[in-house]
Order: sequence, then C-alpha cells, then structure tokens
Amino acid sequence: QLPRRPVGGARHALPGPRLAARAAPRRRRTTTHPATAGRCGARSRSRRRSQSRAAEPLSRPAAVAAEPRPSTGGGGGAMPSSPLSSPAEGSPGDSEGAAAALLAPLVPSELAVVAGVEEAARVAGAPAGLQSLPPQSLPSPAAWRTVCLLEVVSILWIPLCPWTRTQQVTSSGSGFIIDRRRILTNAHVVANTIDIRVRPHGSAKRYAGKVTTYGPDVDLAVVEIEESVADDFWRSVGDASPVELSESLPTLQETVQALGFPTGGRTICVTEGVVSRVDSIELTPPADTTLVIQIDAAINPGNSGGPVFDARGKCAGVAFCKDVRSTTDNIGYVIPAEVVRCFLQRCDGDDGYILSPSVPYRWHKLENQSLRAAHGVPDGVSGVLLTSVAPAVKSALSAGDVLTAIDGRQISDDGQIQLRGSELIQHRYLLRNKRIGEATVFTVFRDGKIEERPSVELCDLPPICPRWPDVDYLPEYIILGALALVPLSQSHHWYKECPSELKATINRWNRRWPGDREGKEQLVLLVTVFAHELTFGYRRGWRVVETYNGTSITSLRHLRSLWHATRDEVQKLRGDAREEAEKAGTPYKPKSPGIFVRLGLQSDDDIVLDAAAAVDAEAGVLKTHAIERGSFIRGDA
Repeated sequence: QLPRRPVGGARHALPGPRLAARAAPRRRRTTTHPATAGRCGARSRSRRRSQSRAAEPLSRPAAVAAEPRPSTGGGGGAMPSSPLSSPAEGSPGDSEGAAAALLAPLVPSELAVVAGVEEAARVAGAPAGLQSLPPQSLPSPAAWRTVCLLEVVSILWIPLCPWTRTQQVTSSGSGFIIDRRRILTNAHVVANTIDIRVRPHGSAKRYAGKVTTYGPDVDLAVVEIEESVADDFWRSVGDASPVELSESLPTLQETVQALGFPTGGRTICVTEGVVSRVDSIELTPPADTTLVIQIDAAINPGNSGGPVFDARGKCAGVAFCKDVRSTTDNIGYVIPAEVVRCFLQRCDGDDGYILSPSVPYRWHKLENQSLRAAHGVPDGVSGVLLTSVAPAVKSALSAGDVLTAIDGRQISDDGQIQLRGSELIQHRYLLRNKRIGEATVFTVFRDGKIEERPSVELCDLPPICPRWPDVDYLPEYIILGALALVPLSQSHHWYKECPSELKATINRWNRRWPGDREGKEQLVLLVTVFAHELTFGYRRGWRVVETYNGTSITSLRHLRSLWHATRDEVQKLRGDAREEAEKAGTPYKPKSPGIFVRLGLQSDDDIVLDAAAAVDAEAGVLKTHAIERGSFIRGDA
C-alpha cells in the first residue's frame, strides 16, 4: 500500500498508517503575479515544461504503480455518453486555434519538440485530445474569488473509550464555490467538526458555515453558509461565477493549476504542473477504490478541497492527497470531476447522502494457464474469475463465473479495461462510480458459453466491522461490572495495542457478505479490563467476546439485553431475601445469590464474574473513570 497523506492541514487523527514525515524535495511551478503575467507569457512556461520532460529520466526515479488492494482510502459510469469512456472531443477549429496559441511564442527548437509530440501522437492513434493540444485558457484571477479558506475546529471521540472525546483541535483546508450556493471540499477537511469559518479569497472576513453532506467513501463534502450571514457572504464574492466542472478527463501532459490555501501563508496559492497519470487506486482504509488524476503540481497541507483547473479553465477535480514516500517526488492526487458529479447526485436522496456502490464480488486474475484450464476457459475468452459473490447480485453472478465484460466494456485477464486510446484502468472503477438507479449489465462465461446476465442495481455493502464514526456507527459501549465492551470497528485495527490475531479477525469477517454472517450484526470487543477487585487476575483486553453464558452474541445490543436480564434476576433475588429477613425479624445481610456471568472469548480462556459483585462494582467504576452512564446504544435517548 502506498503511503499517502491527506493534505487538509495538520490534524490530530485516530491512529492510522504511519506516513513519512515529509515528502522528498520537489520541483515546483508557481504562477506569476497577475501584474507580470503578460510579460512572462507562454514562452517561459513552455520552455520549463520541455526542459523538465527532457530531464525526467535522470532526475526522477520510476514511480511505483498502485497495486489493487482492499483500501486514505474512491470510481466511473459506463454509459456510451460518459466522458470516462471516450476521449475528449473538440472541433477542428478549436484544435487549430489551440495549436496556434501554443506555437506562436515558441523558439524554433521548441517548435520542433511540440511538432514531434503531435506527430507521434497522431501516428500512434492517440485520442483527439492528445493529437492536438488543448487551448491554454487557464483560469484568470477572477476565478480565484471562488476559492475559500476553511478554518475548522473539531473534536474526535475515541474508539477505545467512546464515552469521552479528545481535546478540540484546529486545522484548515480549502474549498470552492459550486452551484446552488454550495461550497465543495474534502471530507477529511471537515471531519468531526464543531465549528467552520469560511473566508473567500479577497475578503478579510470569515463567515460561519455548516456541513450539509459528508461523503467519506469518496472523501468529499458540501459546506453551506449559515443563514444568518449567508447574504453577507454572497455579497462579498460579488459576481464570481460558480466553478464549472469539466465534462471529460484531462489528457496526459495537459497543463493544470492547483488553487488553495496551503501551509506557508494565508493568501491564495496557485501552483502549476501537468497531468502525469489517470488511474484507479485504493484510498486509506476503510475507504475503497477511487478514480484519480495524478499531477506533478505542488500539493501541500492545506490544499485539500481546493480546485484543480484544466487547460480549458474548467475544474478537472479536487486536490486531496499526495504520496509522501521519500523515494518519490511530485506525486499529487486529484478526485476527478466525474466522481464529483456522482457524489453531488447522491447528495440529493430523500434519506440524505447515499454511499457509493461496493464491488459485489471478489475475483482472481486469469493469467495462469493451469487456472484457465481447470475452469475450461478457452484461449479466445478474456476476463477474471469470480471467487465469491454477494447475495445481493446472485441473480446475475455466481462464484466460478468468468466475468468478461461490464456494460459491454471488455475485461482483460488481469482485470483491466480500456479507458481511452491506449490507456488502461482497473475495471472496478466502472462499478464504484455508478449513479443512483443506474443499472449494471454483466457478461459472463458460464458452462462453456458467453451470456449476458439480467441487469442489477448496485448498492453499498457495509462490512460487519463498521468503517466511519458518525456515519455507519456511533460511539456505542457497555460497562459490565468492571469491563468495557464496544463494537469491533475498523478503526481499532490501527492501534498499536491491537494484536495481530484481532487484525486477522477483522479482515476475515470483512470478507463475509451481508446475509452470510451467521446471524451476527456486530462483533463485540472486550477493549478494557478496569482495575478492580472484581477483575483481579484478568488481563485479557482486546479480545472478541463470542458467548454470554453459552449464548452466541449477535450484537452489542444483544449482549446488553442479556446482561440486564441477569442484573434484574440478581436484584429480584436480593429483594426476595430482604423481604424474608424482614418477616423473620433478622437483619438483612447482602450476599451473592450464586449467579455468575461467563464471557466466552475468542482463542482465550473465559472470564467468569459473580453477577451480584459485578452489579455492585459498576457504580464505583463509573464514578472513578468519569463515565456518565453505564451504556449507550444507537437509538438510546
């Protein structure tokens, strides 16, 4: 997995993948001041670009490709009209004008370089966007007014002790104005926020904002200005038009500009580079794959959420992270405009934001000849072998099928499809970026023949170990005597205290589809054994609790109901004993009624507690550790 760092600003985050402290020194391109832009012109930019391309083999090591992996962390549709499935188009007149605009200021040696690039692209049959360079109409300073600084104060709750939260921390990021008086940014910029202040470029005043949509699956979010100051905010940006999203992916080597408010100052920063790659990568766990644009423009902490403009002056995507390995240089990632469009469409659901679809199967490459022969796949058939299929799509797919095409797009033996021209990309991007209600048609090789299966609609398939706090799970917990129990979540995986066996448990159960989990809704984790006479001699934290007095546990709520039933039984027996003592005229002496709680742990000895002693200990434990209540489950008042 590639170490990547979100670039939304310094934040105190939950334990996660260890990232390099800083990126390797990088070559930066920065736009000139507007007052001197006319004097600099395209000549110096073109010379720098041609010189840097010539020096690349000597100055930069080969980049390591992102291998497909299970997730810091998001997809594309497969309709004939989709900009992802066809090269950028432009009229002949536009192409000629673009070439003239580029070639006019170049010296003879540079003319030869550009002519050679165009001729090589034409001969190789590259897409139209590569055969003729696009018009260089990068955004003017008027468009900069749509870019905003977001100053955020956030508080995180702690998975190990969810009854408390961290100290508030301050961070900053970027955003930009889109249609319907909305501001688009990254989800990690506004995660767990309790206060947002928005300052548009060119204004000294900060305005209160609020998060209206939060999409951690694609690392995007929508912020709106509080109604009390909304009119003042929109007057301050004047007649600045909302940013227009690009209709197509930028071409390789196309010039782009990244705008934002990164570390190093408080004013807007504009950096320039080129598109290096279009690929599908895995985000930091627990997020899934996403379609990304790789650029070499400088992206630093604070750039997250800022727009990246293409050579036509439209927004090609949203800056969100960079590769911070010491062996790499100039690798920044952008969420493409196509992913942004699908995110905005999923924001309009009646039930709020709808998470993007999951890939409903697991697959294996079909490059090995023995594997192909074992499944009877002839030489003329290419695709991937399905090893496991979610129940939600079993009307269309089965384990053992060879998936040959999705929506008519052919899949190669290594799982790739043609993106445009000679560019390839992993086929999963076709599924991850599906729109709400959009059907998917799978073509498979089954029983010796190729057949097109009935269409299905894809949806999010949540794993049993929840992914994002306040999105698919809340800070739930139970205090059972002197034990703290919580739902096992993917965030526990990143703590150094988490044993390797528990990490394996998370991975194993996350591979099981909804409906195939032995009736379990959650896995329950014994996370803390509080020091107390009740638990003396027990040191078995970080264990999955499988049974309660021999009953298999299906969720934290189920465990609480079992414990409360035992507690009620203890109190009833004590009440009966007190009444008998009063009738006999003897002093009542509390004693254990002989009821015990036995918790069966995964791969460890059971924990046995005297139920009456556990009931008595609970109040003291809550007071000692400043825990307000004995439990909290979703739906509690």
